[in-house]
Amino acid sequence: MRYLAMAAAGFSLLALSATAGINPAFAAGISGAPFVLAQAEPKKDETIKQKVKRVWRKLTGYKFDVACPALIPFTHSTCTEIGKNRDVARSKCISANPLCAVSDAK
Repeated sequence: MRYLAMAAAGFSLLALSATAGINPAFAAGISGAPFVLAQAEPKKDETIKQKVKRVWRKLTGYKFDVACPALIPFTHSTCTEIGKNRDVARSKCISANPLCAVSDAK
């Protein structure tokens, strides 16, 4: 039974890799605009409301270090959240970064 499951997984991977070079829009018969990468799009300017919110969070928020070794090894970032107290802000940061270790920033 194990061999059958392993063979089925192998055949499905082989089928997926065989069709990887085909353009999906071409295969479906759809002609449309080409895909545009997010890096190729110009950055949108920040509105006044977004800027005020960012500055307020930076001044009054709690800062935490976030380490995500489960997703990408040695990835560290910071999380700034506001709340009634440090525990509420930490729980917001944990929910925004699942599977990551959250600790107090120094």
